Amino acid sequence: MTSFIKRRFLRFVLLSLASLLLAITAQSHADEWTLARDKDGIRVYTKPVAGSALNAVRGVTTVESSLGKLVTMIRDPSLRPRWDNFCGESYLIKQLSPEEELVYLHSKMPWPVSDRDMVNKVTWRQDPKSLVVTMHSVATRDLLAPVKGRVRVTQAVNDWQLTPLAGGGVEISTTVHLDPAGPLPSWLINSLSIESPYDVLKRLKALASDDSIKNQQLEFVRERSGERS
Repeated sequence: MTSFIKRRFLRFVLLSLASLLLAITAQSHADEWTLARDKDGIRVYTKPVAGSALNAVRGVTTVESSLGKLVTMIRDPSLRPRWDNFCGESYLIKQLSPEEELVYLHSKMPWPVSDRDMVNKVTWRQDPKSLVVTMHSVATRDLLAPVKGRVRVTQAVNDWQLTPLAGGGVEISTTVHLDPAGPLPSWLINSLSIESPYDVLKRLKALASDDSIKNQQLEFVRERSGERS
């Protein structure tokens, strides 16, 4: 191999490595969450999502509650309007297993935006060692006839993670990303992306102190040893 060819080959290798490094760096920045609000013990983060005009949103806070009660509050459709200000209606369509269900959710939108609704397949799990409880909800298609006056959302993912803390209490983390199935005004997008998760977690923290809400003794949720439900 001549020195000229060697130099060309070396240059090609260096450019390739540089391009790969830039790609990895760009991806790592894309994977980072940006803090958008830190107030009342609630942190809200946003992150761009490739191929989507809307960011993913993540809310984090700590609540003094048992795991079972938090799962009950999040899982019970009749309680959802008490912590989700946009919820107009929610009900269980079908219980697929003790840990899986199909749930209908109707979200009220301020005039003149059309209301949205979705049918979610919801899956609950608890890690047997850490006792961390996770919920994964994904919007489905064609499982329920369209409802007049409501736009059906078919691309939406919502994850919850409930982590028991060694010093007591539970860290709640909720992450949402969806396609609203049509254009929304920027002021509403901003409200949904920052105000909504903040409001949801603030309401849940308050609801956790309501003694009228009882743990439903869910068979797939195990509390820390010695903790009351």
